[in-house]
Amino acid sequence: MKDTAFIEQMLQKGNEVKEKMRIQLSRLHPSQLVWTPSTPGWSIAECIEHLLIADGLRINIIEKKIATNFKNNKWEELNPLKGFWGSILITQTQEKVKKKIKSPHLFFPANTINADDLIIRFENHLDKILSIINNCVDTDIDLAQVTSPVSKLVTYSLRNAIIIIIGHEQRHINQAIRLSKTAGFPSK
Repeated sequence: MKDTAFIEQMLQKGNEVKEKMRIQLSRLHPSQLVWTPSTPGWSIAECIEHLLIADGLRINIIEKKIATNFKNNKWEELNPLKGFWGSILITQTQEKVKKKIKSPHLFFPANTINADDLIIRFENHLDKILSIINNCVDTDIDLAQVTSPVSKLVTYSLRNAIIIIIGHEQRHINQAIRLSKTAGFPSK
């Protein structure tokens, strides 16, 4: 069904991510962005690069769906597990996750990241996400199905795809902000 209120809610959440990033992270020096804590984990730059990769792939799939007027392929129509996969991925990519899982290697950030223009690239990434979500406002977001960039066997509704993307953005921007407040974080 078309769900303008849902699209508006997701756009609002996406704009909140953008605002958090602007206030909390945009003034950081590239050396701060690539700083890694002594405990295992990603730097701020790696968190952002992960979002650029993972949600970039996801949003490109939605962009291609828009180009086909949201036409589903046969597998997307017939997949008996499409509701299952959407629910599973939402629980693993939401803002607050109960149990962490390792990200697929396809979504791993590069070993070296150019942090000089990272914030600008991320702002452009968020603008693209919000624009594409906005382009879904007149679509039946429950009928339209998308295929995962990780496996062609995994499909889920456009509604779930949007929830996955926005929740994932929230999760890792919050992780980056927490990292910037970690003991030992460089002042510049």
